[in-house]
Formats: sequence, C-alpha cells, structure tokens
Amino acid sequence: MKKALLAIIFPFLFLLIGCSKQNTITNPPSISTGGINFKFDPAAIPSGVTVISATLTRTGYTSIIKNLNLISDSTADISIPAIQIGTWHLKVDAKNNDGTILYTGETDLQVQENVVVQLNLTLNPVSTGMGTIYIFVTWGTSNSGQWIDYGGNPILTSNNNPSFPNGVNTTKILYDNGVYKMWYDGIYNSAVASIWYAESQDGINWNTVGSTPVLSKGESGSWDAYAVTIAAVIKSGNTYMMYYNGHQNYSDDISTGLALSTDGIHWSKNPAPIIGITDGYYHFNFMDVVKKDSVYYGYGDFKTSSTSTAGIIFVATSIDGLTWLRQPILNATLTWESGSIGFPTVIYDNNTFKMIYSTSNGAFFGSATSTDGFNFIKSSDPMFSQSNIPNGQYSIWYPNYRKINNVSYLYYTGDNSSTGQSIRVARNFNQ
Repeated sequence: MKKALLAIIFPFLFLLIGCSKQNTITNPPSISTGGINFKFDPAAIPSGVTVISATLTRTGYTSIIKNLNLISDSTADISIPAIQIGTWHLKVDAKNNDGTILYTGETDLQVQENVVVQLNLTLNPVSTGMGTIYIFVTWGTSNSGQWIDYGGNPILTSNNNPSFPNGVNTTKILYDNGVYKMWYDGIYNSAVASIWYAESQDGINWNTVGSTPVLSKGESGSWDAYAVTIAAVIKSGNTYMMYYNGHQNYSDDISTGLALSTDGIHWSKNPAPIIGITDGYYHFNFMDVVKKDSVYYGYGDFKTSSTSTAGIIFVATSIDGLTWLRQPILNATLTWESGSIGFPTVIYDNNTFKMIYSTSNGAFFGSATSTDGFNFIKSSDPMFSQSNIPNGQYSIWYPNYRKINNVSYLYYTGDNSSTGQSIRVARNFNQ
C-alpha cells in the first residue's frame, strides 16, 4: 500500500480551458463553452481510494458533479463537456467504498476560449497517517503538442538556497530511483560560482539539500580556482559522473572537468581537466552528455576565435568518458537564431537524438533531431520563446531537456532585470 508522495499525471489534452490561482478573476464576456477531461492512472492511486469525484460550482449556475468509480467504470477518466466559460470552483475528492473522503483538494479555475494553461492541484489527506496526492493537469487542445510554461514558476530562486546567491541557473536533472535530482549553479559576486544539489518528488517542488555546495572551486593556482559550473550529470552503474566547467581566473577560457560520486552529493574531482583549452575552440561550454550503448556523446558550444560572436554547436565522443574527440555539427542558419546558437541539451528517445538549444540573445529555444547523434536536422521555427512565458520580461537561457515517465520537461534559466536569475520549467504532455 502506497502512503508516501504519489503523482497522478493527466497527459491527454482535449478541450480548451484556463485556470488561475488568483482569488479574484474577471469572467470574459463570452457565451462559449469549454470542457475538461481528467485521465487517471489507477495503479498510482493509493490503496482504499475507489471513487474520484469532481465538482464544479459557480454562483448563478447549476453545480456540475462527475464521479469515477475506479472499480466498475470501463474507462479511467472523467469528462465534463460544455462548461460555460468564466470562473468556476473545482473540488476533487478521493473516496473509499463507504463514501468517506480520504483526500481532497480545491481551487478556482477560469475556462477561456483559445487559451492553453495549466493547473496543479494537491489532494491532501483528511486524517493523519496518509500521504499526499499531487495532481498535475494540463488542459488544452487534444493535438496541441506544445510546451506549456508552469504556472507556479519559478521553481527555484536564490531564496531557496541557504547562501542566498545573486542568482541560480544552469540546472541539470536526473531521475533516479523515483527521485528527481537537480544540480544547479549558485552565482555570486564577480561571477564566482559553485554547484548545489536539490531533490524533488514531483519535478516541480524542490528542496536544496545541505547548507554548502556539493562542488566548489579549486584551491588557488588550480585550473578551476575561480569558478565551477554544472555541465552534465549521468549515472553509470552505481557511479554518478559529473561533468563541470571551470576556469582559473575571471578572464580565462573554460576547461571541463570530471568528478565522481556514489551518492550524488559527495564528489571526488579528477585532478586535471578532461577537455582543456585548445586552438579553434574558444569560449567553450560543455553542456550535456548522453550515453548510448558503450559510447558517450557530449554536446556543447564554442567560437572559432577569441573575437568571434558566432556560437557553434559541437558533439564530442568518448568510449571511456575521459578522452573526447570534438567536431562542429550545427551553425546558426535561421533568421530567428540571430547568428549565434549554443547551450545544447540532448536526450535519446525512440531511437532518436533530440536536441534543444538556445539562441545567444536569450530570446528563443530551437530544436533538432538526429538518428546518429552527429547529423541533426533543425526545426524551422523556435520550439519555445520569451513569449511563452506569461507576463514575459525574461531572457531564457541554459535549457535542460529530460523525458521522465512519458512527460517531457524543459528546465531553463529565466533572467529578469529586477528579480535576477531563477530556475523555471515548462512541460509537454504530448511529445
């Protein structure tokens, strides 16, 4: 019987609806209707819960109540079509056979025309001795296939870090043994940086672990004496492998190092960088690693000279994770790329290497695919941009793309001139 933290995910998008966490919502002047469709995973529902009841109420309207019997109903979903657009109150109860409510949660939501937004609803236990159910719901068109910025962003800020850095950025995510694990950069005065660690049960709500960084800059005179920033973390067998970027002083070019760990928290650095400063690879950033079969594929960006402004994406390959061979693979060729691309992140999914990368002006993320990890075909349009963020005002940087439990996550850095750098997430339930 599962009484710990549980997640119920609804990845199917159907009709159009909006939601809001605000207490005051203005109803749009329209007589159109929308609808909701929840899809449940019965295997993820706690023992004892047999009925899910969803109730929509609104002043001046008849209440809408839909029930799902998890034992007798042939489909594990609740459909509520033809809802008048405007503000409604949603209450979801999880009950046992006797009708006793075991878990409950409620929120205001706003049904809108042609708006794709999302709702996070927590079902809390009504008595002690039970866990909590987190429900992640995305409502929209059935074939939207689009990335939706999480309504509760940012998910991690400087205030979540015990050292209160000037900003947090460049996160790397690993889903390991049922836990979402994050390594991220804390940025301090004069761009001094260290690497911190956080954990989550749902990929959204994060807690920094410990009161000190898990990886800090090296001793005076060492190759990483000024700053260290996260590049990638993968797990090979029982060993965590962290690739990180470091430099010796503020103006020095970057090299890449390797650290090993058995728990993801306590790390032992390789004494020398595994990829050093070389001619032809200037302003070098190592950004992600994919291991397929027995080959490591590393991705990053560089410039061809110390004065060049054009970022180029490279791939590096290795058979031991230590010795790497690099080659350029992608240049900025599309108008919206503004002449420079970088910060690639790659997953291997359904026999395809899938890449998300950033434009160097902080305006767009692009995407590309490959069957061999070398020859990538770019999509002609951006897959995510500043305009995807409600109320904008953010530059977007350092994407980290992961697919976990059939949900695609895009973790990235949002840079706001007034609030600084923070970590945000967007999700795609249909990719």
